[in-house]
Amino acid sequence: MIGKFKRWTFFRGLYMIFISYFGVRKRKLGYCGKNVILTPPITFGNPQNVYLYDNTQISYNSHISAVNARFIIKQNCCIAEGLTVHTGNHAMIVGRFCNNILESEKPKGYDADVVVESDVWIGCNVTLLSGVTVGRGAIVAAGAVVTNDIPPYSICGGVPAKFIKFKWTIEEIIKHEELLYMKEERFTKEQLDYYFTCFSPQGKNVKKSISIGET
Repeated sequence: MIGKFKRWTFFRGLYMIFISYFGVRKRKLGYCGKNVILTPPITFGNPQNVYLYDNTQISYNSHISAVNARFIIKQNCCIAEGLTVHTGNHAMIVGRFCNNILESEKPKGYDADVVVESDVWIGCNVTLLSGVTVGRGAIVAAGAVVTNDIPPYSICGGVPAKFIKFKWTIEEIIKHEELLYMKEERFTKEQLDYYFTCFSPQGKNVKKSISIGET
């Protein structure tokens, strides 16, 4: 019996190594843009729900679980090693053990898209949980667990991740976007004023949950 268990463990280990390094081809993803770099080992749960746009990089030892909702990374993002993404949560049903609840039995609301907007840097060993959006130009510090939306051009970190500061002034953000984005894609000064007001030391609690890109 012990011998069979050891053999099963050995072959399962070989299978996981194969899947991590060779099992996922870009053509299996829901979308894969130009110049996307995936450094193995990376594992995907349901790669058809993974959308990677142009010039995006994901480093090794990353795991993306997108079983019932999408994981979307937009253009020009850099993801360091050890990224973990879960677009779903475990269901909780009275009278049922958590390990006996099937995906098909989960009530609505347990799965939601995870979106990383363009020009985002994510440090090593970051976790992104169901339903979060990381705003354009943001930086997520190493080891952070992101449970809520991250505002554009902010630096966030911690467990759970919290706003630390904006990486640039409003004037610097406007200049940055003038150099890189079409006019219709840029944030307006009014939008940036809104974010800076909400997340300044005086106003960061004005609105606890925001919609990224909302005026």
